[in-house]
Amino acid sequence: MERKREIYDFIKDEIAKRGRPPTIREIGRKFNISSTNGVRYFLDRLESDGLITRLSNTARGINLVRNETQGTARSIPVLGRVPAGGPDYGGECLDGWVLVDDQFIRGGDVFAVRVKGDSMINAGIQDGDIAVVKTNPQPLSGEIVIAVIGDEVTLKRLVKRGKSVILKPENDRYREIVLTAMQDRNVSIIGTLEAIVRNY
Repeated sequence: MERKREIYDFIKDEIAKRGRPPTIREIGRKFNISSTNGVRYFLDRLESDGLITRLSNTARGINLVRNETQGTARSIPVLGRVPAGGPDYGGECLDGWVLVDDQFIRGGDVFAVRVKGDSMINAGIQDGDIAVVKTNPQPLSGEIVIAVIGDEVTLKRLVKRGKSVILKPENDRYREIVLTAMQDRNVSIIGTLEAIVRNY
């Protein structure tokens, strides 16, 4: 079907040019399809053909599926903030999209945040990097995690010592954050680091 292929090529081109997939309405405008259900029909066909996957409840949740030799690419939402209760993929938190090869992601619910500061520089994580995170409220000791402390999001190494949990920076200029038995209700461990994306 020619229109289905044109829509697939448009999605691919938009991701290549803008780093994000188009919305259903943008696809409709491009191809003069007045009904959102009309666009969903073609997206359903592309998904059943194994060319795309879709993330529900988000406007730009279309992921391209490459061939077997290239692997699978996923469009990951970059969140401007992460509420303490967990990732919010709604518009007010969304800060863009990043395309990540599935070989770097072990599956599960993933999102991304932009790294601010140099507290993890000795782990090779730099200011401005994009950290791809898998939702995981019970990480293992030694894993790099994303934590929400009050209104702040921080990336640190989790270390368990007895009844205490430490959020350890990888830069000697910064102090450890010690949480006694995770009793500090102002702190939430949201997920574990899966990959770092860096633009040169």
